[in-house]
Amino acid sequence: MANNRVYEEFDPSVEWSRGAEAESVRISLPGFKREDIRVLVDSHGHLRTRGERAISGARWSRFRKDFQLPDNCNVDDIRAKFEAETLTITLPKKTPSPPVLEPPSRRPVAAAPSQRIPPPPPAPLPEAPARPAPPAVPAAALAPAAAAAPQRPPAERRPSLPRKPSITEPELPPRLPSVPTPAHLAAAKPDPAALAAAAQKAAKEAEEEEEEEEKKRMEREMMGKMEEDRKAVQQQQEQRDEAAAMGEMAMARQPRPASASRGLLVNVAVAVVVLLGITVYVWHNLRNVATGGGHGHLGAGSYGDEM
Repeated sequence: MANNRVYEEFDPSVEWSRGAEAESVRISLPGFKREDIRVLVDSHGHLRTRGERAISGARWSRFRKDFQLPDNCNVDDIRAKFEAETLTITLPKKTPSPPVLEPPSRRPVAAAPSQRIPPPPPAPLPEAPARPAPPAVPAAALAPAAAAAPQRPPAERRPSLPRKPSITEPELPPRLPSVPTPAHLAAAKPDPAALAAAAQKAAKEAEEEEEEEEKKRMEREMMGKMEEDRKAVQQQQEQRDEAAAMGEMAMARQPRPASASRGLLVNVAVAVVVLLGITVYVWHNLRNVATGGGHGHLGAGSYGDEM
């Protein structure tokens, strides 16, 4: 049982190494096995290591080592590994979040004065509908009127004036030759080789992240199992202590054998006294019977003396 064990304290050698991204603690534990070791982290920032193993019979060897975690330690990513009788605990550091860089503002590039594109010409105005021609008058009808009307001299023809341009029809500027687009403004075509390399790199990073997550999950499962084992051992010890206490209470409630033996002695003594009284009484009666005649003769003689 655990109460009969004799423990020998073991002081293992500890090696502490520090790195840029993590710190590690190496504890040499010769003779110990993985199931003999417990690693815990409490809420006060302490790393506690415990372990015990059987040597021979009731002799056991155990060790206890406590460490103060660094201030910049990432407690959620602590990993413990036991290989070649050496317990290695990795304490990763907290990485500061990278600053968020704002993308450069895209300002429109003003074109050179000689490369400005003229505005599009206005839409042409709709043409006015043609007026219908007047109906033709027959010559027979015009003849009497021409004969009745006096003949006038022909009017002088005035020179035609140039027609003024319409206000609603603005003059269109001459079109400029097309300006080629600058090379830095042209859309760059994607390189298939660069795209393939980027996709391969992203897939590799995703695979590495999955492997890292799997390792972390296995370590968390191991830590949880170790914690469950510790709780199970503690619960068993409490049950044993409770059973021992209940046994002691049951033994205390039972009648003591001393009181039973004392009552037996009293009964024996009473029986001996009764037997002794009976024996004395019988012996006295037998004596009186045996000596009855002599007493009668002496009585008669004394009776005669009295007379």
